[in-house]
Amino acid sequence: MSFSASIDPGVLGWIGLVFWILFLILALFRVPWKILFREVGLQHLFLGSVLLVAFLWQLRADISFTVSIHLLLATTLTLMFYWPMALVATSLALLVTALTGRSEWDMLGINGLVVCVLPVFVSHWVWRWVDRKLPANFFIFVLVAGGVGAAAATLSSGLAVIAITWFYTSGYEFTRLANEYFLFLPLTLPPEAVVNGMIITGLTAFMPDWVRAFDPQRYLDEK
Repeated sequence: MSFSASIDPGVLGWIGLVFWILFLILALFRVPWKILFREVGLQHLFLGSVLLVAFLWQLRADISFTVSIHLLLATTLTLMFYWPMALVATSLALLVTALTGRSEWDMLGINGLVVCVLPVFVSHWVWRWVDRKLPANFFIFVLVAGGVGAAAATLSSGLAVIAITWFYTSGYEFTRLANEYFLFLPLTLPPEAVVNGMIITGLTAFMPDWVRAFDPQRYLDEK
């Protein structure tokens, strides 16, 4: 979920913008620029991923006047590039949606936190937990780091949208939105999990070098 129209965020909009920019600056310092500049293939893969996500974020369904649902793919980007480049990629995709008029500029900071920062870091934390705590199994990586991580990222984004909407609307209006629109949130989790899981499965099986979080020797080589 994300905000497709303005809710007149006021101070919260500026606070969200500041925090989003701070996280983005941190990510830019963590991006492996030497590797990125040296490997042309990685550049093409990164830019292609940004364009794909930006295109998919244009295909959104409005469930209310201000809130839309769409695929995030933050988990796939996080597993492919690690969180710094994933945050940069989602932020670029968000800027494209603002430039094309699919989201409002005064909601840029809030949307940056909701669909970029929060899903990317949730995906990162799920992957790190899988990497450290669970057995090195290909199916565990795909199902948990890919599928469950994507569902958790989408849930966190949706809950953040609901919380912000509750803060800005009256009790009656929020109750109406909760009864008529926010019931769609559980329905967004399986598609996000399936799509991200399928993409990660295909990439790790046929193009494992494209998924930086995936170690082929650890997950695919016979013990």
